[in-house]
Amino acid sequence: MMAALPPRVQKTTFIFRTNVRKSQLESSRCGVLHVFRSSAPSGSREEHAFAWVENYELGVEATCAHLERYGFPRDRAQFIPFSSEAAWISKYPHAFPHVRCSVTGEVTGFPLWSHQAQSELEVPPEVLRAAHSAADVVAEGIKDGRTDPDNATNELPAKRKNAAGGGRLADTVLTNGERRELHNEIYNYFKWLSDRVADLETSEAGRRAVKKADLPAAALRSIVLKLEAAFKIIGQKKVAAGEKKMAEAIKKIEANVEVVDDDDDNAAMPLLEESLAREMAGLAAAEEEAKRRAKKIKLESSDRRKSTGESLDFDLMFEKLLVYKEEHGHPNVPVKYQKDIQLGSWVSGLRTKKKHYDNNSDAMEMDEEGWSLDKEEEGGDDNDNGDNGDNDNASKNNTGASQRYLNPERIRRLESIGFLWSMSKPKAKPRSWDERLEELKRWKEEHGTFKVPRAESLGEWLHNQRTLYGKRDSKFMANKAPRMEEIGYHFNVKENTSVSWEDRFQQLLEFYAKNGTFDVPCPLAEEDDDAGGDGMGNSEEVRERYKFYKWATRLHNEYRAFEKGTSSKLNAERVEKLKNINFQFKGPKSRGRPSASNGNLVPKLSWEKRLQQLESFRADTGHLDIDHNYKHCSNLGGWAAEVSTLYRNWKDGTQHLSEDMINKFHQLIALGFRFNVLPYYENNRNWDDHYEIFMRYKEEHGDSARVPLKYKADLRLGKWVQVQRQQYKNWNEGKKSKLTQERIEKLERAGFEWEVAGPGSSVGDEEEEEEC
Repeated sequence: MMAALPPRVQKTTFIFRTNVRKSQLESSRCGVLHVFRSSAPSGSREEHAFAWVENYELGVEATCAHLERYGFPRDRAQFIPFSSEAAWISKYPHAFPHVRCSVTGEVTGFPLWSHQAQSELEVPPEVLRAAHSAADVVAEGIKDGRTDPDNATNELPAKRKNAAGGGRLADTVLTNGERRELHNEIYNYFKWLSDRVADLETSEAGRRAVKKADLPAAALRSIVLKLEAAFKIIGQKKVAAGEKKMAEAIKKIEANVEVVDDDDDNAAMPLLEESLAREMAGLAAAEEEAKRRAKKIKLESSDRRKSTGESLDFDLMFEKLLVYKEEHGHPNVPVKYQKDIQLGSWVSGLRTKKKHYDNNSDAMEMDEEGWSLDKEEEGGDDNDNGDNGDNDNASKNNTGASQRYLNPERIRRLESIGFLWSMSKPKAKPRSWDERLEELKRWKEEHGTFKVPRAESLGEWLHNQRTLYGKRDSKFMANKAPRMEEIGYHFNVKENTSVSWEDRFQQLLEFYAKNGTFDVPCPLAEEDDDAGGDGMGNSEEVRERYKFYKWATRLHNEYRAFEKGTSSKLNAERVEKLKNINFQFKGPKSRGRPSASNGNLVPKLSWEKRLQQLESFRADTGHLDIDHNYKHCSNLGGWAAEVSTLYRNWKDGTQHLSEDMINKFHQLIALGFRFNVLPYYENNRNWDDHYEIFMRYKEEHGDSARVPLKYKADLRLGKWVQVQRQQYKNWNEGKKSKLTQERIEKLERAGFEWEVAGPGSSVGDEEEEEEC
């Protein structure tokens, strides 16, 4: 049955919709300017142009003026707010914006044609006619920065020379202010990417996508933290954003409107992600094209060599082989010989050709003139019906190629220098059971014991005999076990006393009924404490209790494996049974340094008191980047680590907090607290990191390189300076030292003082206790 034809209509309509939320339409700065014109006096045909505008306030006027030169009237222009240029192109590829207006209001490109056109010769005639003359297009190209490459200069436009932000570094384009904005945009990109990767890693499919994209979450998070520490503008922007958010929240509270945290998923893409989409697509396509061409050339070369029988020159490669033998003492080149991949591949090919050569040696006969095919192969078989023609031809081709390349003379030349046709070790002749028994007797005579290491072949054989004995194999027990016992060997195989999971579960119930807890103690430690033993647990009772202890402690690991879907001895039924008796599964033990957020280490103080301490700390140091080791002011560093961890858990959605706590977060943001204090040593510094911080300290303190040991703004920097002096002392005394000559020279160039006046190793030490 024929499908129905589409109906005839007089017209169709394209509808372009914004992807910006209604509440953000007025504040949206970027989008597409859509304008159309009639191409003929009768208006029978419409032509549409699309321009991407980065800045609505600065760009729309300039873009309209640009399009008017090509006959697109201003009164037919409409601006469609959109989140990014890449998103627009993805949704409406038929409406590609060939004209582009930058953030500063500079317009490039031609309507109806590629933005990459460099001159009027690359623009279609109808575009030129719409512009009235080619001269207008050339003038427009010059205005847009598309000058003749032969007459181009390196001078910046006057508008850029006077751009905001002051001067610029020598031999650079960006001004200082523009460079600071670039640093902030780089941070926004990595922060956005880090948050997206963290969201994806919550699911198995997301983790696979992250792995495929080669985006390690930990490395991205480290980059974000380092950018925050490196550039001041990032902290300033975050403080300003926090103050703005706080002001908006206060307004909503005053207007009795519920304060809801913005959903990060709806946040616009960072500038670098959207503005570089076209350029990165071009680079990626060029890379793929280069790979494709290289692969094609390689395949063509391989096909050509196969079809023509072309091979490497034997004499030339044989000379290379002789050179290799002189250097290494043998001619057996590894297949993956890094210094000469071609030589290793050639040697491997020789061995393959020799196999083909040997496999067909029966079909060869020797005559006076050398090697030739036998009569049957020369004459063929009249009864051959050709059923296996393809296989025969392939075999003959391989044989023929091997015979053409290898001949008796070349084989003799290779063997004369010790060339091996096979690198595999010859298999040892298997020994009989009686021979192994005699070998065991000799071992006993030489070593005085039947204990043979498992790594020895005799030890593996002995292990297999013990296995057969443990299984009570009938043939082994009847014939071989008595002969081993005759020479004095004792098996001493432990009986299999394994206990089923159900029996252990019943034992766990009995333990809970007796002790009121599921935390089974280690019996070995109890035996040590009570009897002063060596903790080895030699009695059967202690060993059995230890097995129960290990079973109970392994339940937590098995449950985590069950949750991840990996191999586990727990199943859904067993997990349900454990949960029904209120068994609490524990998380993995924390590793490394004890947490600074331990409740015993951080005293409980009022919120107002902690705010006062933060204000005092900021007044002294100029910032709130508190070291987690800062124990003064009732362990202010530990408290800051606790609050930072709580804030990150709340932002990640792993912990729900009260409105009161969220309002307290806003108070901290208003103070300039960045929630970047990490517990343990998650923000470890290497030597170079400390050196950079040391150089910043010099700049901030008038080129002074004398860091106090208890430097309040950064305790670890003061400790690092002290360690460098100690390591330098070790280096001078010839002891083991982490300092190198290069590091010593760097520190001395920076004015580092290896010895300081006074009794202490550092100057300006603070008191142990501090009033807060």
